[in-house]
Formats: sequence, C-alpha cells, structure tokens
Amino acid sequence: MNKILSVVALCTMSTAVMAQNKPSDTNEANRIEALQTGRYSYIKNIPPVDQLNPLKVVIKTTIPQSVDTVGETVRFLLVRSGYVLAEASVMSKEAKVLLSLPLPQIHRKIGPMTLDRALQTMSGNAFELVVDPVHRKITYELSTKLARAE
Repeated sequence: MNKILSVVALCTMSTAVMAQNKPSDTNEANRIEALQTGRYSYIKNIPPVDQLNPLKVVIKTTIPQSVDTVGETVRFLLVRSGYVLAEASVMSKEAKVLLSLPLPQIHRKIGPMTLDRALQTMSGNAFELVVDPVHRKITYELSTKLARAE
C-alpha cells in the first residue's frame, strides 16, 4: 500500500512540474524571436543589421588603379550595395567639386569599416553624407559647421 501511495504522489508531482513547463504567452512570443536549429542551439529570428541597412555592411577593399577620382571611388563602393550616387542636378557645387577631385593614394585601401563610414571617409570632415533611403541614393553636403563659418 505504501508503494502505491508513493507512485500516486510521484505521478501527481510530475504532472505539476509538466504543467509549469507549458509555454506561457510571453514564452510563446520569445519562441517566435528564437528559432531552434539544433538540439541545443538557437538563432534569433531577426535580420542582421547590414541586411536592414545595406550601408552598415562591413567592407574591406582595394580601389583599382583605373579609378581616378573621389566620385568614381564612391560609385565603385556603392556597386553591390543597392545604392547609387545622386544625380549631379541635385548636388551642391561644393559636392560636385569634391567628387571631381583626384583620389588620394591613402584611400586606395579601405577598411575594414562600414560602408557608410567609408563613404564619409572619402569626403573628410568638410562634408556630411546625405542618404535617401527611399530612393537609395546618396550625396554629400557641406558640413553644418563649415556652412555656418561662411
């Protein structure tokens, strides 16, 4: 009789433990964010930052010798990003001058850094990178600090 009571008590306790392990509403939401890929491994169910914003991809590249100007370099860097350089008609005259300048030798090897930082590096501190995420275009405008000084 004692053994039967022990078995009944053990079954009752294991049922209570199993009931506690049922997923709650908050656990269900977490399960959507983490996908099980193996017995003990999970991945987050969210895209990486560089897929959400292609300008955040980390690049390391060497600019070919056939590329001569800052503008050609910017176009070279943007080739696989889905972004393009804005048309000359929407650029300031200062931005057009910047893009026509010869590429400094120090800028032939770029990275590792994010693409947006590389594009900002091409212009230096005198310009700010302007991004149109809707049309996936970029351009440069004179830094607000320099614009106020003039």
